[in-house]
Amino acid sequence: MRRPRLKLITIPWELEVPTLGLASLAAVTPPDFDIAIVDLLRERLHLDEEVDLVGITASTPRITAAYALADLYRARGATVVLGGHHATAMPREALEHADAVVCGEGEVSWRRLCDDFLVAKSRVHGVYRDPPPDLGTLPQPRLDLMHLERYGRFYFPLIASRGCPEVCTFCFAKRMTVGYRTYPIAHVLEQVRRRPKSMLSCYFVDDNLPADPDYSRELFAALAKTDVRFGMQARNEFSQDVTNLEQARAAGCVLISSGYESVNQSTLEGTSKRADVRDYREVIANIFRVGMLPSGNWMFGFDWDTPDIFQRTLDFLDSTDMMHCSFTTEIPFPGTSAFRKYEREGRLLTVNYDDYVGKDGVVVRPKQMSPEQLRDGVRWLAREYYSLARSVRRSRKGFANHKLPSLGGPLLKGPAYLGLNAFQWWQWHYRMVPSLQWLYRRLVSVNKYRFFSDLFRGTNFWASQAPEVGGPAHHSDWAFFSKQGFKRGRQFPLVEATEVRAPRA
Repeated sequence: MRRPRLKLITIPWELEVPTLGLASLAAVTPPDFDIAIVDLLRERLHLDEEVDLVGITASTPRITAAYALADLYRARGATVVLGGHHATAMPREALEHADAVVCGEGEVSWRRLCDDFLVAKSRVHGVYRDPPPDLGTLPQPRLDLMHLERYGRFYFPLIASRGCPEVCTFCFAKRMTVGYRTYPIAHVLEQVRRRPKSMLSCYFVDDNLPADPDYSRELFAALAKTDVRFGMQARNEFSQDVTNLEQARAAGCVLISSGYESVNQSTLEGTSKRADVRDYREVIANIFRVGMLPSGNWMFGFDWDTPDIFQRTLDFLDSTDMMHCSFTTEIPFPGTSAFRKYEREGRLLTVNYDDYVGKDGVVVRPKQMSPEQLRDGVRWLAREYYSLARSVRRSRKGFANHKLPSLGGPLLKGPAYLGLNAFQWWQWHYRMVPSLQWLYRRLVSVNKYRFFSDLFRGTNFWASQAPEVGGPAHHSDWAFFSKQGFKRGRQFPLVEATEVRAPRA
């Protein structure tokens, strides 16, 4: 009798770094299934092959496409499940296109859903919303089912924690995770050990990796004994303490990305962003001096922003050692308090989810400028920051800092930084120049067709079904099934998180 076939499909809205959501669900899927993970921007989806269970995740800008795909699979007789941020925020809407919806952290619900399916597919229906898993019981993500080489050689995904202790009004993290919780250090080190040798560096996908100072010090001390290089996301107060930065650098950290959001203190306070803009200059200087690349994320269009916010932001960046930035309008995703506020005030310009892409996309009528001023201001700022002159200036600054990583050896350090800034110059111009945006959208959609190996495969079920990456599977991977709470069969105890660690004040 044929084993049931499961496809886990993600529809990214851009060529993003790899995430671990579907690989984590695949890891807790009963071994009765044959599994395929498909990233629709990096692999062709074979719609004509038989499949029994389909799980689809997509963020808000691609949820319409996810609904269309779900409708197609249901019409063909497959059982369809939707999950992710948008489905968690709008489960009743998602249920119009799926047999079931998995909300929040999915491992407990997904395991229960799979057991239901193995008994009878008719048992899979409605909203699955269960307590979060004990992170200490989770097996390693099934990265063997992903085309990691198609994400580049610098973004091998790692994870050490879930959640964020902050309550920013524009962020959905609180709805997806419960508290701030950490994985056992041994679990993280095993992820590092399993990375393919072809991967030159890693990236922690955590929302706020060092939110617990005690845990992060222990983690960095362990990572310092490996040869890993990585980037991470951290709140700005972490970087106020140079000791923290030196420990991160010794552990292999080469980039710290922080959500600074605004140089307007009223904006930070109005969005419950616990930060003081007067600290930003010191924070950025600390990161750069220790020998890591400071990267900042900035948002515009809040109620306290006036048209001069763009020039003020550029002036600030020009006076700092910031080496990389991303710029976007405020996008109040469904499920956030910001969305509810703008909906209540009648200020949403569109409820077409395809428009919720950020960058220069305006979906809310600003209070102190016109939508056109907001759109054009973000475009102007991005082009100015990534102008040729400023890109060369940042390259020279990076080359002159002997503590920064060489990115290919001492002789290649200068060309590497020039190449990195040239890439960013191109990337942000095709995102912000209207004529190039048209080209970019089409290049993203046809990206998967450049992988010629797909021409010789007529199936998405390409990988071994053994749960291993970079070496033999360890018996501890299967503790999830047999030892610590997630039992085979239809019924099992729901595990509350037992290793929740609240960040210290």
